[in-house]
Amino acid sequence: MTRQRAPAVTVTALLFFWLTVSLQGSVEINRQERPAAIVVTGPIQLLLYGGDRFLAANIDSIRAAASATANDADEFRMRAHRAVSSLNPCHEDNYWIGNASLSWGGAEKEGFRLLLNAMNCRYWDEWPAFFYGFNQHFFLKNVEQARYGIEIAAQRSRDNAAVFRTFSTMLAAREIDDSHMALQMLQREHDTARDPSFREMLKKRITRLQGLIALRDAQREFETRLGRALIEPKELLEYGLLESLPNDPLRLGYEFRDQTFHLRQQKIQ
Repeated sequence: MTRQRAPAVTVTALLFFWLTVSLQGSVEINRQERPAAIVVTGPIQLLLYGGDRFLAANIDSIRAAASATANDADEFRMRAHRAVSSLNPCHEDNYWIGNASLSWGGAEKEGFRLLLNAMNCRYWDEWPAFFYGFNQHFFLKNVEQARYGIEIAAQRSRDNAAVFRTFSTMLAAREIDDSHMALQMLQREHDTARDPSFREMLKKRITRLQGLIALRDAQREFETRLGRALIEPKELLEYGLLESLPNDPLRLGYEFRDQTFHLRQQKIQ
């Protein structure tokens, strides 16, 4: 059997070399931050792994998770999660870790892509649909899409259908404090995570979200005291509602637009 497999191994090795050297357009490299981190696109990986898209997805999922705490790995991780989603949109770890890693790490659009793919593929699973709906409301304030995702989650759930539909009704009535609920979700994921690198990654996202909550709470207090809308963030410092603006451990920061504080998103090429 060894002799029969040897030619296939040799051909695979040669093919990998030729692809990585010759097909530069099919290989995505983060040249600015992680020159050594290469993500091979889905179709190329199918060739490398003999057409086994599940094996290819598992390997890239492991690589994405292994980079969870690297400060310079965000774009690499985004592309790795994207590749896994194209190879196997049903991959559970990919959508679960990808949601925490990307959606709450400044790449909300990539997070939506993963969750939507998983929601359409995992027809028995309520959670990608719920995360998709919740994130639509938190990041985009898109109540229609939020309720769409949560209703799908309710239809698939045995135990949480009533809770999901109540949540959807509260969204429509704009009675949801989504930032504090998001914090509870991330904290629960952190407390139950076993992998140290994943826990560390979640810890940074929790700290980032706590900074956003502090800004929004201070703005709410400012507008209650002064009876007018906040114009510039520095007013929170001038009136003593914050000693300093919160630091974001992901170094993306926050932005004040449409008279509300938001998590700043990554600028990814």
